[in-house]
Amino acid sequence: MAVLMQVFSHLDDISLWSASKVCKRWQQLVAECITNDQWNQFTFRRWPLFRPNYAVAEWAGVFANLVDSSPCLYCLHRSNVEEEGAWEPSNHWRNNRLCNEWRIFCTDPPEGIRATPLDRAWSHWQASITGPTSSPYEGGVFYLHVQIPHSYPIRPPSVRFATKIFHPNISRHGDIGLDCIQHNWSLALTIAKVLISVQSLLTDPFCAVAMEADVAEMYINKRARFNAVARNWTSKYAMNDIRRPC
Repeated sequence: MAVLMQVFSHLDDISLWSASKVCKRWQQLVAECITNDQWNQFTFRRWPLFRPNYAVAEWAGVFANLVDSSPCLYCLHRSNVEEEGAWEPSNHWRNNRLCNEWRIFCTDPPEGIRATPLDRAWSHWQASITGPTSSPYEGGVFYLHVQIPHSYPIRPPSVRFATKIFHPNISRHGDIGLDCIQHNWSLALTIAKVLISVQSLLTDPFCAVAMEADVAEMYINKRARFNAVARNWTSKYAMNDIRRPC
């Protein structure tokens, strides 16, 4: 047991969560090794935009729910890892532009959208989109990972969902079929405008070119069934701000 406790003390947050899933004994050892305050810190390091609407008593459960809601554990693990050599303040145009964009997010964000950088190089951002009213995503808060290339704004950011969502234009992995970040990028576009375009997809899917053909077929031909499944996914994966851990 002492050896395991020593090993656990060197693991990162995702590895600790994975270890706790191995068996009940390991779950108990992780619980003894990691305090509630540490799980609180782990949660806000991974999800700085998370805002629970209740008094959290057990942060390990909140962390576990958020991890379970992620479509890709590997991507989650890498989402706020600063790239080696990334902190090079040489691209002043990029840095100034991103600084201005973040300032706007802080002072006058688009309705239902938030974003914040995760690293010093401004290469990894987390964003959140509130599910639009009267859509099957209403009531949900969906997290996204935004990766900014060193050549931004010449090249577009990479944007993917970090919360599972049932949608024709969003793959099971979280990839988004959005024209403005794939083929029609423009210097006039910003992170905020891209996220607004993503938000609009939640009310108006484009099924002619879908990331998930079976979901698009359901949306077109079995709308009631689609809405029911999308609402179920929203309730299960995108309401961690109100869903208490079991």
